[in-house]
Amino acid sequence: MSNQVVSWIQDHSVLILAGLAVVEGIICVSLLRMARHARYEMKAAQAAAIEAARAAALAAPGAIDPEAVLALLRQGHAPTLDNVYAMMRRRDAESVDRAPTPTPGVPVAAKAKPVAGSNGSPAAATPATTLTSAEVEERLRQYER
Repeated sequence: MSNQVVSWIQDHSVLILAGLAVVEGIICVSLLRMARHARYEMKAAQAAAIEAARAAALAAPGAIDPEAVLALLRQGHAPTLDNVYAMMRRRDAESVDRAPTPTPGVPVAAKAKPVAGSNGSPAAATPATTLTSAEVEERLRQYER
C-alpha cells in the first residue's frame, strides 16, 4: 500500500470505526427483529399444535383424554399412543389415590417378563427400541422429577 492510503486510514480511523459501529448496530437490530419474529412464530406453532392435539383427542370421544395429550406436549414428550395411554392410566391411578407400589429390592426392569423370540431364547425376544407400557410409565415418571 502506498503512504497516501495508510495516512488516509490513520487520519480517518475514528470515522471508519464509527461507520463499522453503525453497521454492526444495524445488523444487531435486524437480528433482534428476526429473533422476535421467530419467537412469535414458535408460539403460534405451539398453540396450533396444542389445538390440533385437542381436536384429535376430541375426535374420538371417550378413547383419548385430551388433557393427557396436552400434558405430554407441555412436558415435551411425543404424544404417541403408548405415551398417551400410559399418561391416562397414570392419571386414573392418581385420581383414585392408588399409586402403583414397587416391590422392594426388585428393579423395574426385572419385573418385565421377556418374550421368547423365534428360537425360544429370551435374549432374542424384543429389540432394544421397543418399550413395554410399564417402561414408558417409568420413563415418564423420571422425566417429571
